[in-house]
Amino acid sequence: MQIVAGLRTLRAQALTILRDAIVEGRFVPGERLNEVQLAEEIGVSRGTLREAMRNLEQEGLLVSNPHRGTFVRQFTAREADELQEVRLSLEITAACRIGEKLRPAAERLLEERLAQLDTAYTTPLSFPERLKADLGFHEAICEAAGNTTLTNIWRSLVGNITLMVLSVGPERMTPLQNPEAHRELISVIKTGDPVRIREAFTEHFAAGQRVVAAAFASTTSAVG
Repeated sequence: MQIVAGLRTLRAQALTILRDAIVEGRFVPGERLNEVQLAEEIGVSRGTLREAMRNLEQEGLLVSNPHRGTFVRQFTAREADELQEVRLSLEITAACRIGEKLRPAAERLLEERLAQLDTAYTTPLSFPERLKADLGFHEAICEAAGNTTLTNIWRSLVGNITLMVLSVGPERMTPLQNPEAHRELISVIKTGDPVRIREAFTEHFAAGQRVVAAAFASTTSAVG
């Protein structure tokens, strides 16, 4: 986690380093970032670090609390619901578009990403790596649809999706990374039936949301 001379600007590198550290789970949701320590570790001034942190605040990965510092964002149950609602809408739109005419290149992409998820799940790789493979599969659905705007919007959510999943934790989330459940999504896309596609994706996300809701309810009860 250190600046490399001769590459992009210091701020851009610091931004990438911090973002990667957050989405890889090095910093847990709710953790306060130590500016002095991070600036020294990365190899930038505190001013440059603060600029990078402000960018991450705009992305929704960090929150700044006056007089207390900057923290990795923690999701509320409502925020998690809203995030999943938007994500579901994007992926249903993409899946229906693919199903209208499933091209060989699109099918290959989906199968390749499913194989990567299968490897990550059955090896098994670390939880962050499995999460990356899981998101890679869902990203492929958007990519295969051929709608650049839709794909870019989906990608803008990745950091927040990652934080939400990390908040729930590996014990609850690992079963949802099962490649067989994702294989069913490819199967229903191949039918080309928009009604079946919508139903399958809605149920897939509903299963995940039940797990997320239970996790937040459990946390609330523990605090109470």
